[in-house]
Amino acid sequence: MKKRPGLWRNSCLLLLSLLVFIVAGCQALGGVDFNAMLKQSLKVTSYEGSQLVEFKLLLKDNALADATDEEKAVLDLVSSVKLQLDHVMVAQAGAMSVKGKLSLGEKSIAFSAQLDDKLTVIDLEGAKRPIVIHMAGSADLQDDDGLGINDATEAKLTETAKQMMDVAGDYAIHNLPNPKHLSVNVGQEQVAGETVSGMNIHAELTGIELWDWAKSYVEALLSDKDGLKEMLTQLLELVQSQSDALKSTGAESIFGSLPEEEIDGESVQEATDSVVEMLTELKDGIAKTELNDQEELNHIFTKDTYVKGDLFIDSKLDIRKSVIEASIKPNLAALDALADKEAAAAAQETVAADGEEMLTAVNIGELEESAPIEGLWLKVTSDRWNVNGNVMPDQPTAPRLSIDGEQLMEMEGYEVLRNLEPDSVLYSLLREQGHISKQVITMYAAYSANPPIITPDGITLIPLRRTVNGFHATIRKEAGTLVVYDDATGSTLGMRTGSNHVTLNGKTVTWSFPPTVINGVTYVPARDFVKALGGTLQWNTDDYEDDYLVISREP
Repeated sequence: MKKRPGLWRNSCLLLLSLLVFIVAGCQALGGVDFNAMLKQSLKVTSYEGSQLVEFKLLLKDNALADATDEEKAVLDLVSSVKLQLDHVMVAQAGAMSVKGKLSLGEKSIAFSAQLDDKLTVIDLEGAKRPIVIHMAGSADLQDDDGLGINDATEAKLTETAKQMMDVAGDYAIHNLPNPKHLSVNVGQEQVAGETVSGMNIHAELTGIELWDWAKSYVEALLSDKDGLKEMLTQLLELVQSQSDALKSTGAESIFGSLPEEEIDGESVQEATDSVVEMLTELKDGIAKTELNDQEELNHIFTKDTYVKGDLFIDSKLDIRKSVIEASIKPNLAALDALADKEAAAAAQETVAADGEEMLTAVNIGELEESAPIEGLWLKVTSDRWNVNGNVMPDQPTAPRLSIDGEQLMEMEGYEVLRNLEPDSVLYSLLREQGHISKQVITMYAAYSANPPIITPDGITLIPLRRTVNGFHATIRKEAGTLVVYDDATGSTLGMRTGSNHVTLNGKTVTWSFPPTVINGVTYVPARDFVKALGGTLQWNTDDYEDDYLVISREP
């Protein structure tokens, strides 16, 4: 079942999950109730805002020294990515519009999008026409009679989902420990040209503090068995309350399995015991890791691995500004040395036991030395205004000339490129870096159903229909002539079996070998046929010394 557009406004939960990780807890500080703040974030149904998401691959020094030009071009794109949302508008009814820009290295693509419960329209810089996606509506949810569920039933299911989120959120948020570094100060900030009074909150976890925080959270959840049992009771009751509606639509998976009988204390206790067992195993695993792998933990959770955030909340506890930053940068050199040390110790044990030298471990250091990346970095900066106010997003309108989203997904790469401006950044990215139009056909001499054949004169023959299908061309027979039309290049080939005189776009050419039927399959000379359709071919040998033919092109 397709996702409903109302879920778009819950996209802020991605940011919230980061916030929960670094700035929450059961204890208030500086007059700020963090539990209430997080619960308030879940109640945001409309807002206007802006956001900047920045992502970087942390490359090693001289990481690109031995890279090919193509590898360097790809790394330049993916090593620094920015998603800039200049103006986001989300309405209570779920409608949304956004304008922004996606930057990959030094290249950028502007975009805009508008959506409601029926339609999504996306404009991309470089696209000749907008992309239109028709959204799933309530008619897509069928009851037992094959009719769409009514608005009242759909509203009840939506409300129940929200209640379940609140119940689970209360338990999770209530048990969150405060991060080690947390401060709150009174202040003012400019938000969309407005001066807002509120509280500045800074939270930070660095290195092994992240591990310790996660450990304390698991312990807190285990200590609150009564809260866990109460949460599960409420969740099961909410599921039971909507069982008839869910069964009639066949959409039980929205809330999980439906209990066939009324909720009783035994079933709730079984569910509670199951969760407690899982948390206990997690706690024991943490303790075992600390006992056996503390040195490795210290090399992973270094001072360069951290999560930190700065939030500004107003008097209503709405988050109006936020800067969330995270980095993962383990000490790879130390981890390499530790791996080498452990491998050497294991080898010595093997020698002592067997009396002979043997290879017992892969040199992890050599493998990791070849990787150009030593870490990841992420930063999310957001501003919000008109929170829970009357927001009027731009309405989606499908132009007469547009690209249907479902049809776009079915297009060949070269067809996608036809819908783009050839001099645009988007075209360049998809063709030159993404190689979206590249087509590759592989045929093994020994294993393919209709394998390539080499004649005594050294001419390679390939099965016609399989090659035509691989190039997504078409073939038909007209009055004894086989006609191949290649949409990618606009070429037309006409041929007859037994004759090496072939017409290519109306002109007669002579091939090195005539089309020939072998065991009921029409074969053509590989080099002549592939060249006519703008491709190349090459024989290769794999690691098992099996020969295979690679035919490729990029129309």
